[in-house]
Amino acid sequence: MNLPLDTLFDTDELAAEGPAVAALNHQDIVVALSAALAPKRVAVLHMLYPRTDARTHRSLDTLVDVLRGHGLHEVASLIAQEAHYLVFKDPAKAWKAFHEIRNDSLAIGVHLYYNGLVGEAAEVSLDAHAHGRS
Repeated sequence: MNLPLDTLFDTDELAAEGPAVAALNHQDIVVALSAALAPKRVAVLHMLYPRTDARTHRSLDTLVDVLRGHGLHEVASLIAQEAHYLVFKDPAKAWKAFHEIRNDSLAIGVHLYYNGLVGEAAEVSLDAHAHGRS
């Protein structure tokens, strides 16, 4: 995988002479990864597991059971292990997993990164690819 340098630096920084430095946050890094993987239609789900109480663990166990019930065994196993990032090569499976996670768990959060996009724009793009509309 070749990550283009300009995905990490502001375009004004690239024009400047001498060494350049950029401040990056977590989202910048995942968006750049997602953009670099866009030709392969790779989706990245960032999982958020709050450390609260027993309700979180019950919600996690319920979500794992639901995912297994929908045939997403690998996803269920990774979530049971509290994996922080799930990377999908299949847009349809990513779409299904994203919606199962988002709709079946109040305690576990998920952010979608796809085609260098995040949020609603990523959802629209993933939906189109997952359902053969693009």
